Amino acid sequence: MHSAPAVSYPVGRCHIQAWLTGALWGLGALVCALWILAAGQVAWPQALALLVWAAGGMLAWRDWQRAPAGTLRWDGQQWAWLSPADSQAGLVQQALDAQRWLLLTFHPQGGRPRWLWLTQEADPTRWQALRRALVARPGQPETLHLAAQEAA
Repeated sequence: MHSAPAVSYPVGRCHIQAWLTGALWGLGALVCALWILAAGQVAWPQALALLVWAAGGMLAWRDWQRAPAGTLRWDGQQWAWLSPADSQAGLVQQALDAQRWLLLTFHPQGGRPRWLWLTQEADPTRWQALRRALVARPGQPETLHLAAQEAA
């Protein structure tokens, strides 16, 4: 009886995050433009909306630039976040799973949670091991069909 094998996976800026943020920012621009066209003028509500739209874009850009870079590690019993600045043990929650990319939340034992975007492109050879570790529980045996899939 074995739990999911230990795995370390690199984390950094993700093009999916940038694309989704850019798409939402562009949608905001479209809404502002349509509102201005419908109003026929730029009054204070439209100006305020444009200001909020621009500030949101700047904050989103800054957030993407400051995306955490490091390594997410599963040792078979617990998760750890390793970066040049710190190392912390914690829990991982899966927010989105799109097969080739994941959005995770790392909850350290002390401190605030980090949102992590992971893509298969970062390390294709360890991607499946990472996905198995995400569904593993400490001490939980691997199922036979996962072992069979790995062998295939």
